Amino acid sequence: MRPAVLMFIIFCVSGALAQNYNNYTLPTYPSMSGGWLALGGANDVLMPHINLKMPEGNWTYPYDYYPVFARNQNVTGTFFGTSRTAGSTIGVIVLKLDTSSFQEALRELYKTEAFDRVEPTGFKSITLNGTGIGHFSINCLTSGLYVLLVVDLKKLSVLSALPMFATDDEISVESPDIAAKGETLKVKIKVLQGQRNISRMYGAAIVSLETYRAASINTSSNGLKDKMTSVISLGNKSLKLVGEPKISQTIVDQILPILPDDSALAMAESNKTESEMYLIHDGDWKPGRYVLTCGVYSNNGLGGIRQKIIEMV
Repeated sequence: MRPAVLMFIIFCVSGALAQNYNNYTLPTYPSMSGGWLALGGANDVLMPHINLKMPEGNWTYPYDYYPVFARNQNVTGTFFGTSRTAGSTIGVIVLKLDTSSFQEALRELYKTEAFDRVEPTGFKSITLNGTGIGHFSINCLTSGLYVLLVVDLKKLSVLSALPMFATDDEISVESPDIAAKGETLKVKIKVLQGQRNISRMYGAAIVSLETYRAASINTSSNGLKDKMTSVISLGNKSLKLVGEPKISQTIVDQILPILPDDSALAMAESNKTESEMYLIHDGDWKPGRYVLTCGVYSNNGLGGIRQKIIEMV
């Protein structure tokens, strides 16, 4: 997934949030073979409802979460196969995609032919135990877009495919876990790993869980970047963007009018490795759970992204 698509979440956070997000420590991703993947150590980003229409057909992002890793972080996980795969040997392959477009990346996800065109970043051959379970660890990643494939080595068929993203920076977010409506919410974003003395844009957005679930991004493309059309929907408001989405002040200005009343957004540019922002609460905000999304962006691309739940009382 293109970094700009992830950054859209900062401005129009949305959809498919599990109720037990605070206790969510080991994400699972169902596979096409009936089993599923569980990854450890990822910074999991809640995904909006993302739909893509291409000449090859329609595609919907199938998971609630998008796994994001920091640069130089190892990828560890477990593949839970079915009884039919017990005792078999599978391959876990990580491919780094050189593509810069979202739809081109999607075309690679379920194609074993991609092996002939992309040099694997990591490969592990593992034997599943008697219940079809196997553990794996892939060496640290550089920043970029990846696809993790679980492959039946005998049939050369893809059992499971999962996009991943590794960011240049690792960030932390400090904020109260509970806030009262009418008070200002202080948010501090720190860059824990990354370049020093470069200009970064820091962003923080908060929106109610109800609104978060309802938002969507619908994209259509004929394969040409300048012909791509994206519609961001928040409640009964929507915004149409033409061309490959890229973060800019112009897009931010366009998105602001469609933000719902139960939301707030703050942005700041700094050469330092941390930034403090203040989200101003409206007195009409309803008590309940809100999603806080924070991100860091520079000329190098998406530096980091992190989320947490805020309880409004």
